[in-house]
Amino acid sequence: MNTHALIPLIATIAYIPLFGVLLVNRPWQREQRLFLLFLIPAMLWSLSDIIFRSYFLTEYKLLTFKFGICVVIWAVIQFHYVLRVFYQPQRTRMPLAYIFLAITIALIALGYIPQNIEITTGGVDVNYGIWLPILALFMLITLGARDIYLLTQRHRISYDPMERNRIIYLLAATAILIIFLFSSFAPFGGKFPIAHIGNLITACILTYAVIAHRLLDIRIVSRRALMYLVLYSGGAALFMLFIFLAGLVFGFSIDWATLGAVFGIGIPVIALFSNWVRPAWKKRVDRAFIGERYDYRRKLSDLTQKTYDATTLQEFGSQLTSLISNSIDCQRACLLLPQDENGDFASRFVYPPVEGNPMAQLKLKHDSAVVNWLKRKAKTLPRRNLSILPELQGMWRKEKEDIESAQVEMFVPLLRENNLVAILVVDNKRNEKPYAVEDIDLVEFIANRMAASMGKEYLHERLVQQEKELRLTSRLTTMITSSMNIEEIFEGFVQELKKVTKIDWASIILIEGDKLVPSALSTTTGSAWQTGEKTPLKGTATEWVCQEKRSLYEADLTQDTMFRTGKQHLEQGIRSIIYLPLIVKNEGIGSLIVASRQINAYNHEQISLLEQVALQIAAPIENTRLYARAAQRAHIDELTGLYNRRYFEEQLKEEIARHTRYGGIFSLCMLDLDSFKTYNDMYGHPSGDRLLAQIGEITRNSIRDTDRAFRYGGDEFIAILPETPAKDAYTVADRVREQIAAEMEAKENAVTCSIGVASYPSDGVLAGELVNAADTALYYAKHTGGNRTYLSSKVLSEPAPGMGSYARGTSLSAVYALVSAVDAKDAYTYDHSRKVSTYAVALAEAIGLAPDEVSRISTAALLHDIGKIGISDGILNRKERLSKEDWEVIKLHPRLGANIVGNVPGLVPCLGGILYHHERYDGKGYPERLKGEEIPIEARILAIADAYAAMSTTRPYRDAYRDDTVIQELEKGAGKQFDPELVKVFIGLIKAGFPEAVQVSQNTIEEQANS
Repeated sequence: MNTHALIPLIATIAYIPLFGVLLVNRPWQREQRLFLLFLIPAMLWSLSDIIFRSYFLTEYKLLTFKFGICVVIWAVIQFHYVLRVFYQPQRTRMPLAYIFLAITIALIALGYIPQNIEITTGGVDVNYGIWLPILALFMLITLGARDIYLLTQRHRISYDPMERNRIIYLLAATAILIIFLFSSFAPFGGKFPIAHIGNLITACILTYAVIAHRLLDIRIVSRRALMYLVLYSGGAALFMLFIFLAGLVFGFSIDWATLGAVFGIGIPVIALFSNWVRPAWKKRVDRAFIGERYDYRRKLSDLTQKTYDATTLQEFGSQLTSLISNSIDCQRACLLLPQDENGDFASRFVYPPVEGNPMAQLKLKHDSAVVNWLKRKAKTLPRRNLSILPELQGMWRKEKEDIESAQVEMFVPLLRENNLVAILVVDNKRNEKPYAVEDIDLVEFIANRMAASMGKEYLHERLVQQEKELRLTSRLTTMITSSMNIEEIFEGFVQELKKVTKIDWASIILIEGDKLVPSALSTTTGSAWQTGEKTPLKGTATEWVCQEKRSLYEADLTQDTMFRTGKQHLEQGIRSIIYLPLIVKNEGIGSLIVASRQINAYNHEQISLLEQVALQIAAPIENTRLYARAAQRAHIDELTGLYNRRYFEEQLKEEIARHTRYGGIFSLCMLDLDSFKTYNDMYGHPSGDRLLAQIGEITRNSIRDTDRAFRYGGDEFIAILPETPAKDAYTVADRVREQIAAEMEAKENAVTCSIGVASYPSDGVLAGELVNAADTALYYAKHTGGNRTYLSSKVLSEPAPGMGSYARGTSLSAVYALVSAVDAKDAYTYDHSRKVSTYAVALAEAIGLAPDEVSRISTAALLHDIGKIGISDGILNRKERLSKEDWEVIKLHPRLGANIVGNVPGLVPCLGGILYHHERYDGKGYPERLKGEEIPIEARILAIADAYAAMSTTRPYRDAYRDDTVIQELEKGAGKQFDPELVKVFIGLIKAGFPEAVQVSQNTIEEQANS
């Protein structure tokens, strides 16, 4: 056999496994059937060339050659139809390309092809003539050029990287086939089987491109081919250069046999050298082809090697999306991770981490078609397949819209033991070009390598998060159960929650019938509702979450809100809000609501945590409410539904304590029914009880929600009106009286009511004093005809006949109320007024004044600084020296005190002592600059007693003076500041140690207070 027949022989043998591969991959698609029709003439072409170039059947050489020409034309035509499948999928009605085969056969039959065949000892030399090249050139123009153009266009518009890669392979095979076929027409082309080399290469490429499931990116093939070609050929060239130089140096000649032997021995050396430089050379070649992405791919490779070294899921996920994005040059990328409670996939680790990234809001339901497809197929899902694959046609419209808005280009599953642990989502490339197979291979490789680590890190994060949530929930539950008054501990509860989430407004809202009642509130923005304020339940978010038994998140109230309360929240600056149901025994008792000024303030993890908190605190809150109800029942009068007298006494003490601490006023309204005994006697006690219940309901409905009404006993009722002055309390009380009168008149009975009103602190500072004052006003109203409302202060200015016994103690109550007010106003004056009263009484008795005058001086002494109520705390409590303007303000307090006391008729005799106790004996005092005995005796006595009490008391800027120092100061002031005669008597009392006179005066004050 001619050695030239070896090449077609190898090609023919190569077709045998190709046929086998094709037979195994059944059933065949259209392109596979056409490829079989190509393999048959291609194999026959090589087989005929073997016969043509061998030494047997010499007499049939011409026939064999003509047969070979026919089958090669047939093979070219079949190759054209194989290519056509990839740019024109529909079938061709008429295979017009076979006209070229008919023309070839005709030219052969007419003897135009071949022109001459010469058989020599060296082989067969063929002269094709002119007609066969012309026919081949015409086929190239009409078939080959068209195929190349249309394949190139298909490659340009295709977004399927696998299809694009396959087209590149087909174009490469087409180029090789054309080059090698036309090389046959070159000089010596007919002598050597050059075309069959192209036939073999083309067949192999087509088999791989048509049959293989996954094609290696041709760019990788090109890089590696270039790398190995340069590497090993360069090594061989260097070795041969070394041998050549050695021959020149040592003077020996090298023939081809010696060179071949030495080269054979040097192959291992070349291989070792090439392997030694291969890493550096590969790095240079990859960097030249990939560019700046090479560094990102190296970092990505390092990350896959160190997956178990990642400290947190946050660090791990952020690095992964960043490196993948830069390695494949995509615009955006993110990971979708499952959510615990429902298994839905939500975006995490978005790259780039900037506001407005559309992938940040991407979510996929756990049962969505995309998730199921990724689990089942375990391969990349391009976006274009969403509208192609039948199993994805059932996607929800909302999910399709979300994917479109997120600009997703492909989904890559991360599977661990057939479980989908995450989904890698990438956007388009930055240059808007489609992804290459190399990019997809890289992403899938990384996804496979990272799946186990991602699952491990995600599980670890969830365990850490759960532990954190359990600790926080335990702390919050402990706080809720630490008190039966949720309002007291709610602020601390919210501050604890603020450590893990943003909260500007929070409240616990409870359902009471068809009403909502905020039982606790914490806000930095203000609130449209206050604690205890009742609002309708219908149409609220609390109603919805309790019915649905699931939380509701409104991320942006400016865009949309489901409930009427949304507008009120917006007015307070709230932009996002979460409603969390409080469920006990499968029944909704209310809601925990948290809100923020920010839009989209809460993520899934925070919402999940808040849901756990709401679940845990629901039972303690219900227990607290049950306890409150039980306590309330203990405070409720069963007949009227109002609070009972015991609870009234508790609340009155609390109101007095609160107002004593923080200041302010409140009022009492005491109500007693007129003619109720007559009604009871006429209609019986059951009717009387029903009437009392009606009166209780009218009273409750006629006052504010913040006011509290009580049944005081029998047919008496009383109400506490917080932050209400006497004038406003009178208006409320008279409204109640008129409402009762109207209701009773409508029922045709003669029962009316009388009401007395007293106010703190003007009518008393002790509980008993306030009740007595209100009772006195009530008696006055009944005594003057009934069906009237009367103020306690009015009783003093308009005494009615026979009211003397009911006016007792009123003046003293006013005295002690005003004294308490002064003591609360100025820390220095605490007990100062009582000391001044003690010393003034001692001096008055020492000079022999009458008992009535002594009593008047005692009262004036108690009230001499009452005008300081009108002086600001900043001036009264200032430690540094007062300015001239401040002193002018201080000098106003005697007149202010006289104005206050002048409104209490029983205290009018005390005005002289209060108004003039800062006048000086030499006429340089204030406010009237009175002189000598123009100053009332009680004012002169108060001036000395006030000065002594001041000097003998420790002040912030000095210690108390000793008695001898005080005596010296008094003597200096005699005739100037003080009455000299009175100073002499007072000094005598000091030296005597204030004997019995002081004790008598103290006893007098105590008796007055006790009375």
